[in-house]
Amino acid sequence: MFEFTKKGPMADTQLTYSTTVGAGSSVVGNFTHRGNMLLSGHLVGDIHQEEDNPESADGFTAVIGKTGFLEGDIYSAHAIIIGRIKGSVHAKGRVEIYPGAVIHGDITYSQINVHPDAKVNGNLKCLLPDALDALATATDGDDLANNVLRITKVNGL
Repeated sequence: MFEFTKKGPMADTQLTYSTTVGAGSSVVGNFTHRGNMLLSGHLVGDIHQEEDNPESADGFTAVIGKTGFLEGDIYSAHAIIIGRIKGSVHAKGRVEIYPGAVIHGDITYSQINVHPDAKVNGNLKCLLPDALDALATATDGDDLANNVLRITKVNGL
């Protein structure tokens, strides 16, 4: 029914990176990137996309590579997670979570793709206008206000 290739994700090799933190490296402190960024090492701190740059209008991508480990949050237009994160992801655009990725934190996104065998331990929050409009009309005690949609059984199935 579903076919998945045995090859690993190609996303980290299809982008051009302005910044790379290599495997075996450790960095402590917040990190601001201009252009796409690849984290293959260990970073303790937050990752921020530089917003003042005119090139950032389309947004940059923060990639946590297969050997990458982030202890902090990501604030970027787009995010691709292949490694591990102990923190939240805040993306105005697309978030890709590949097989083998582990996220212990919440994810805020406009578009998301969670591949099989990825692990997310946190809440998902969609930034699309129709989702925000539905949340705005919900009351505090309402399941929708708590970002929960009930699953109901369909008759005949």
